[in-house]
Amino acid sequence: GSAPPQSQPSVAFSGFPEGERLDGFLATVSSLGGSVVEDATALSASTVMVVEPSPNVSRTIKLLVAVSVCDIVTPEWVDACRAADQFVPVDAYLLGECAVSSKGVKVPWDAAKARTRAAAAPCLRGRTFYITKTTSPDADKLKVIIGKAGGATVETLPTVAPRSPLVVVCTDRDRRELQCLQGMRNVSELRDAELLAYLLQQKYG
Repeated sequence: GSAPPQSQPSVAFSGFPEGERLDGFLATVSSLGGSVVEDATALSASTVMVVEPSPNVSRTIKLLVAVSVCDIVTPEWVDACRAADQFVPVDAYLLGECAVSSKGVKVPWDAAKARTRAAAAPCLRGRTFYITKTTSPDADKLKVIIGKAGGATVETLPTVAPRSPLVVVCTDRDRRELQCLQGMRNVSELRDAELLAYLLQQKYG
C-alpha cells in the first residue's frame, strides 16, 4: 500500500454540494490541522482527494487532475479521521470501481487500475499538445490537466511538420481551422472527449 499520509495532509473535495455535510468535512480537516485545497492547480502528491461516489463520481477538473497526481478516497476516510481524532492512512478508503458522470453521461471507471498506472508513469509523459479554442474544458483548464499528467502544451500550430509528434486536441467544430494540418507529418488529431477518457484510465490510446 501507499505510505500513510503526512500528519498534516492537504485535502481536496470534489463533487459535493454546498451544505452541512461538506461543512462538517471541512471542519474535521481544519480541526485536525490539515489544509483544504480549493484549486485544481494546487493538487499535489501530498493531497488526499475526497469524492462522492454515489450515485456516481462527478468528472470535475479537480478529478481529472487528481487521477494523475494524488490518492482519491471515499468520504468514509474523513469519518474515520474524525473518529480517530487524527489523519489515518488512506489505504482502506481508496476509491475502487465506480461510475463517473459528466453532463448526464455515465461511464464505468476503475479508479484502482488508474492509480496503479499513474504510479508507474505519468500517462502523458513525453507528449506535446496544441489545444484549439472550442474544447471543453477550455484550453486553460486542459493545460493544467495535461501538465499534471506529464504532458507539454504549445501555443501555436506549426506551419511545417514539427520535429517531434504534436497532438492537436480539438472538437468537430475545428475541422476547417485544422485543414492546413491534413497530411502533415508528426501531427495527429485527438477529440477532447477522448483525451479525458484516456486521462481517467491513465492509459493513452
